[in-house]
Amino acid sequence: MQGCKVENIDCFYYQYNHCTNGQCKFQHRDSCKDSSETCVDWFRHRKCRNQKCPRKHLSHETIVTYFLCKAEKTENHCTQLNCPMYHEKARQFIEYGTIPPNSVPMVPAVKKKRMVDLVKLESPQVQNFVVSGYRFLDKVRLFIANSVREHKLAPEKGRTCFKEILHTILFCGSINDPIIEPKSFFGKEEEFDQLFAKYPDVFQKYNTELPTRPPYTVLLDAVVEIMGTRNADEVLKCLLDLSEQMMVPTDGKSSICRNVFVSTVINYCYFWNLHITNEKTDNYFGASVSCKGRQQTEIMIDILCCQTWHKYIGLAVCIGNWYKNQVILFPPSMHSIAYNITFTGESPSEPGIAPNNQHEHTVAESGGIQNTSPLKINTALRHRAYLNAREPCERCLTIFPNIIYHPDPASHAHPHWEYGNCAECESLSQLLCAHPSIATRLSFYVQRSLLQTPNEQIALPEGLISRKWRRLTENLRSVGFNVGDHLSFYDPSAIDSTALEIYQN
Repeated sequence: MQGCKVENIDCFYYQYNHCTNGQCKFQHRDSCKDSSETCVDWFRHRKCRNQKCPRKHLSHETIVTYFLCKAEKTENHCTQLNCPMYHEKARQFIEYGTIPPNSVPMVPAVKKKRMVDLVKLESPQVQNFVVSGYRFLDKVRLFIANSVREHKLAPEKGRTCFKEILHTILFCGSINDPIIEPKSFFGKEEEFDQLFAKYPDVFQKYNTELPTRPPYTVLLDAVVEIMGTRNADEVLKCLLDLSEQMMVPTDGKSSICRNVFVSTVINYCYFWNLHITNEKTDNYFGASVSCKGRQQTEIMIDILCCQTWHKYIGLAVCIGNWYKNQVILFPPSMHSIAYNITFTGESPSEPGIAPNNQHEHTVAESGGIQNTSPLKINTALRHRAYLNAREPCERCLTIFPNIIYHPDPASHAHPHWEYGNCAECESLSQLLCAHPSIATRLSFYVQRSLLQTPNEQIALPEGLISRKWRRLTENLRSVGFNVGDHLSFYDPSAIDSTALEIYQN
């Protein structure tokens, strides 16, 4: 469980049986032994100051991380009748029959906190969130409107793109603490009324149906379509221009955008089939998950793993989360290039040169080999935004170990983000979805028991995906989202709103 210290977690053995470890570092509390619920404050903030809290400081994720039966983890089943560890699966014994999985505490549903004027005015975090949403929607709306007017984007596609982004931002506001009402994201009430009338389904479903992608990823796909090319220089230049426009103003110089919906890393990947056809695929782009805070990021990553990404990318993230294993081996010559988007209050020291950015790499384009350097990209940028070549983090090197990364990985710090946050996951997923034949050539560097079904066919482990679904549900319950009997996802192509005047003003 990312960011949760063991001294803030209840001991599973002590809570459900007894602990024999005289030097146990987990909490031994009697006040919650009879509780079947997880403390919401502990779940959301990774700690609770009340040592006599009547609810457990345990969740399904922490139990799996620290107390899962070692035999079940490595061999897929446990044969020990009196095993004190946590069992996610039922155990079968000839003499004793079936022993069901261990019960775990549930996160109770909470009532959302409504935002009052005082909080809105005095909280810098809320102000930044609101300004981020407003600027993102305002610039995207103008960008799409111009693209439709110039016949670079079909009106229906533009409408669908804007609806999806609008829905996702409103959803993020609805699960914020305190909740941010849709009207807060618009400068004028008539602007809100206009959009409400044109896109009623968005405002009806933002707090009942889940998004499938972060807003910046939706924008990235739209940019690729509008540009009419997958040339990295052109796509990245357009994205940088938009990101700069969305920057939330700060006092003095700043190297970050401060817009919570703008990704900090852009990546693209391609496969160069050197051994058979000597052909290169198109470039496929991805962006890091752009949400506010740990909990919203967890929700979005779990949605992407369970609903959106190619199943093998979801598998890699799941196994990385719980087993810290190398997972997917791509066929030779899979390339990945990533950049940090950095902001500054002044121009780089030399025209066209981004600070600390001296990396060059070579890609194959139609018509031959082309030198594609971030230095070249920077020459056409405004002075406040530039790209820095980024080495892959430890997470990507773990789950995608044999990709050719640009620049070559050198020393790198242990990342504080979790598996699935990186832009590489999105770009690789898009490539695999577009090229199923490449997906069939993947191999898996992980213990067989995790991936093999009884008939020896590789399959996506339902147990791992179930953990993602469970964490998603628990997070949603803890922020007051009504999960109901099942989770529904928003479809922006639904024909509930037909007005297109938004793109013609």
